[in-house]
Amino acid sequence: MMYCSIDLAFRTPRVIRSCLSLAMVVGLLLAAAPVFAQGPDSGQLWYKAAFSTVPLTEEVVGTIQPTTVTTLSSKILGNVVEVLRREGETVAAGDLLVRIDAKEIGSDLQGAQASLAEAQAAIAEVRSQITTAQAAKQAAESELNLAEVSHARIKDLYDKKSVTRQEYDQAVNRLNQARSQVAQATSQIAALQARLAQISARNEQARAGISKVSTLKDLTEVRAPFAGRVVARRVEPGALAAPGVPLMVLEDLGRIRFEAIVPERLLGFLSEGATMAVRIDALGPQEVIGRVVEMVPAGDPLSLTFTVRIALDDDPRLRTGMYARGTVVKGQEQVLLVPISSIERRGQLEGVHVRNQDRAVFRLVKTGRRFGDQIEILSGLAPGEEIRVSPAPR
Repeated sequence: MMYCSIDLAFRTPRVIRSCLSLAMVVGLLLAAAPVFAQGPDSGQLWYKAAFSTVPLTEEVVGTIQPTTVTTLSSKILGNVVEVLRREGETVAAGDLLVRIDAKEIGSDLQGAQASLAEAQAAIAEVRSQITTAQAAKQAAESELNLAEVSHARIKDLYDKKSVTRQEYDQAVNRLNQARSQVAQATSQIAALQARLAQISARNEQARAGISKVSTLKDLTEVRAPFAGRVVARRVEPGALAAPGVPLMVLEDLGRIRFEAIVPERLLGFLSEGATMAVRIDALGPQEVIGRVVEMVPAGDPLSLTFTVRIALDDDPRLRTGMYARGTVVKGQEQVLLVPISSIERRGQLEGVHVRNQDRAVFRLVKTGRRFGDQIEILSGLAPGEEIRVSPAPR
């Protein structure tokens, strides 16, 4: 308590007003701070315990998982020549990860290219022969036209008895010979065209062989399908790579999620798009805010739990499999809160100093959840009791 003591001889109106003003200020300060009060020891501060409204929450647990995990494997049979990445290394989309021996494929490619060159040379030769045969056919057709005109004229004269039988027979022979030459040229062109078709088919086969071998050669280089991180290296140089045999496991770093195991009784408090506070033990006590992106509709019939996936912001410190905890808000509740600084720990026990008249008595309490700089008291303290806060604020 503060006292304004004034000698009767000095009780002037001005002094009395100053004393009354000081008393009013002290009264306002005490009224503005109803929770804290100075104890008998001016170095101590007292706090009156009271109920506070806090969110009613329940904790769910789970692990950190990537959105996309891909197991890379070989599509061909061959020996592994080089493995360029190890676990934990980040890769960009298209980066070379594993190289497989391509010697036999290279030999097949050379053979296919030689077959293609041979077919193309044969095609050029046959086309040249077709051009020559077509020119010969044109000449034979011209000779046939001339023979037909000559035959018609000689036949007319023969019918009039103006030429001999021998001359008429010669005209007939020339006509038949011209017709035979045209037919022969036509047959030759048809044969050449058939041969050209066969060679063209071999040419296309050679092209298809080159394309196939080129594709196989590309398959000897296993590349990253997306930017991410190598989480498993399953092969070493010298090993035999075969179709379906895993080479590496790659995860997408851009989309990390917290996969929570949620009891069915809490599903009604969650919805897609809702936010959730997530705490990852390996990263410390701070919380990160995630967003519910997927609620798996099928649950585990034995444990009666469902998987809920919460998207998190990118953080290079996050690793697949990290243990994490999420907070599901179910409503509000009244809890007894006191400052954390009022809790004194003695070994495995916790207690507070309760005000008993003009002295502090140590009393054991059971604490619960933390809310900022305050902590929940589960037992050992009643609302309205004053406890000592240490150290006192100055």
